[in-house]
Amino acid sequence: MGITVEELVALPELGTRVVAGAGGLDRQIGWAHACELPAPWDWLGAGDLLLTTGLGVPAGAVEQVEFLTQIASAGLVGVAVAEGMHAPPLEAEALAAADALRLPVLLTRYEIPFVALARAVAGANQEEERERLTRTQRLYEQMRLLTADTQLSPLLAALSREVGAFLAVADPRSNLVTGASHDTTVSGEVLEELRSIDPSSRPAVIRLRGGDTVALALPAPRPSFLVARPLTGAPLDVGLLQHVAAVVATQRAAAVAGRERARRVGASLLAQLVDGRIDPVAAHEQLSDRGLDGGVLVVSACTGDDADPDLTGLHHVLDDAGFGHLLLTRSHITYALTGAGEPVDLLTAALPDGGRVGVSEPFTAVAAAPEAPRQARWALHVAQVRQDRATRYGEAVGASAFLPRSLEESSDAAREVLGALLDYDAAHDSRLVQSLQVFLEENRSWQRAAGRLIIHKQTLVYRMDRVEQITGRHLDRISDVTELWLALQAATASGLLDPSH
Repeated sequence: MGITVEELVALPELGTRVVAGAGGLDRQIGWAHACELPAPWDWLGAGDLLLTTGLGVPAGAVEQVEFLTQIASAGLVGVAVAEGMHAPPLEAEALAAADALRLPVLLTRYEIPFVALARAVAGANQEEERERLTRTQRLYEQMRLLTADTQLSPLLAALSREVGAFLAVADPRSNLVTGASHDTTVSGEVLEELRSIDPSSRPAVIRLRGGDTVALALPAPRPSFLVARPLTGAPLDVGLLQHVAAVVATQRAAAVAGRERARRVGASLLAQLVDGRIDPVAAHEQLSDRGLDGGVLVVSACTGDDADPDLTGLHHVLDDAGFGHLLLTRSHITYALTGAGEPVDLLTAALPDGGRVGVSEPFTAVAAAPEAPRQARWALHVAQVRQDRATRYGEAVGASAFLPRSLEESSDAAREVLGALLDYDAAHDSRLVQSLQVFLEENRSWQRAAGRLIIHKQTLVYRMDRVEQITGRHLDRISDVTELWLALQAATASGLLDPSH
């Protein structure tokens, strides 16, 4: 058995006495630890005794009451304050609050080092610490046994049994929760609370509002949180949970190398599919290896934001969810080949706030794969025009009264106005279409457009003269400028023009 607060105070050599909270003297101390931070409950856990010289103890009755309330809510068994050091006087209201909370508040004589209290607790808890060490070893053994499994769910289930807590990994950016199929602990409110946490001031242990649930931050490859809730009435062992977080982080890091290889191979396969460069039989075999055979498929065109234009972590979201997929990024558009059901909703949830998704028509034959990205890009264009989060190709009708209403009409309209210019660029390896697009995007500012294109202003003047000659339209006429601009939008949406220009 360990040592209680009352038994610790009874040791005369420790020079410690009780000044409040005597109703909690029967509490057993799991560990004694010094902490001078203003929020020690973020760093210590249930069963711990806080040792402090008083640097983190606030002055003022209201602040001290809140300080002790937070300590009690975190499950700490008491506070030992060094006499004659840095602590402000403990107010009567604070001592009364400690009595009401049954939270022992102790005073330790100035000459008694805190290490003496810590050793007394450690010595009395040797048997419990041996058991705790054994449990910790079992946690890392679970990681070794499941090292070949890149999925988190089996590991979380095994770790949950060891620590007696429900465990899940929550990614508040994508709203993806792994390990929570039969539990409502990670609700929308919890995800929103995790999203609101400032990474620069994030504590080691985050105590979530409204319950006994805690979260621990997990590092890259994609910052997430380990969320834990006790399965019984026993408090969570924060020390063990930190080992759990280390095990989960190690497993996730080990999976990264394999996932990156799979992503690169998948990108090559998707490129061959959409470019029509692969035999259908070979394609079916490789799709089968990816869990994408025998079903209805779609291609989604996704865009990110300025911070992550190429959606570099998207494959982790799909891998964690267990969905087969292929990803290919071209000109800052990420194409995702997935099943036609739930993965599309997951893609939408995984995008940053400014991201958009366009989804192709469903298809089953490999021969239909080259058309799917064009449909997806058209739908993406419609989503961007409408400011919708996602648009499916079949719904992409009437995005604008001034733009074509389908992929075919868009391509035809673009060719009607820009066909000769596109053909000239292709034949002469020139950049007249790109120069026209940038010129119009910069509101016909010669200086800004030339700066973006990294050419001399006179070179841009020459190029625009050639555009007018080849298209038969004039850039000083608003009707011609409007027609050229709408044709450029149609060319981009139908895939005739690279959107990165």
